[in-house]
Amino acid sequence: MLLVLPAALAFGVTVFAPLGPDYAAQGAFAGMLGAAVLGLLAALLGGTQGLISAPCAPAAAVLAALTLERMQLGHEPLVILLQLTLIGMLAGLFQVLFGLLRWGRLIKYMPYPVVSGYLSGVGLLIIFSQLPKFLGLKAGDLKSVLFQPLIWHWQSLLVGSITVMTMLWASRLIRMIPPVILALISGLVSYQILAALDPALRRLQGNPLIVGLPPLTEGNGLQSLWLRWQAFQMPGPEFLQTVLVPALTLAVLLSIDTLKTCLILDALTRRRHDSNRELLGQGLGNFLTALLARISHKQISR
Repeated sequence: MLLVLPAALAFGVTVFAPLGPDYAAQGAFAGMLGAAVLGLLAALLGGTQGLISAPCAPAAAVLAALTLERMQLGHEPLVILLQLTLIGMLAGLFQVLFGLLRWGRLIKYMPYPVVSGYLSGVGLLIIFSQLPKFLGLKAGDLKSVLFQPLIWHWQSLLVGSITVMTMLWASRLIRMIPPVILALISGLVSYQILAALDPALRRLQGNPLIVGLPPLTEGNGLQSLWLRWQAFQMPGPEFLQTVLVPALTLAVLLSIDTLKTCLILDALTRRRHDSNRELLGQGLGNFLTALLARISHKQISR
């Protein structure tokens, strides 16, 4: 749980941040709730011993790029949220279908260099997307941001550097606590120290250095979901490009990521996992995660 928490927060913010500053905090809530739901359901239904389901970095990068693309096309944020929900639910259903068709055994034919190259590209995409935030900027073109040091926030650079250095060096001093947790704590403490010296850093509105609070919503989660469903234009050929194709891409990506991890576990534990059962468990977990996280974080934000 301690290891999953920082990733759940970061990936949730990464996916929701292109929608605007008010939605980043909703992404953090959705990430935490989604990680909890997936961690419980996938473990109960999948059955692979030693496998812990956690947020997937490649999936977060794909969804973040999709969100940014839809914003640039002029889609409304609320409609994009519904699209993300549908994509997550359909991706889970596709994984269930893969398991029922017993396609899990095909994972052994996937070349490792293909997966490694793809994940390396995703890693670079995540790094480039996070650099503006490391510099204390909400958003902006990477080239223009890197070559304008006058607009950087030194407080953000300091807190980010302390967090990174703690993550790299903490394991040499303390082995009982995961380095990522110590890094998260050190970053929080360093920011609080800076905020004590500069009260402006405690301001929530318009502060590019913090995630902030989610906006208040009226009505329950089911009502808000229904309103977004009515606002979404499902009929027409655009539905394929809008939802089905990204969902299928995400399902394949998540399946490869899960089953490759299962192969590593088999080598470590000298057991043999059931790929098709794992796809069923992960698919149902992702389906309910997309649904419940979308509804539940609306309740928390009230």
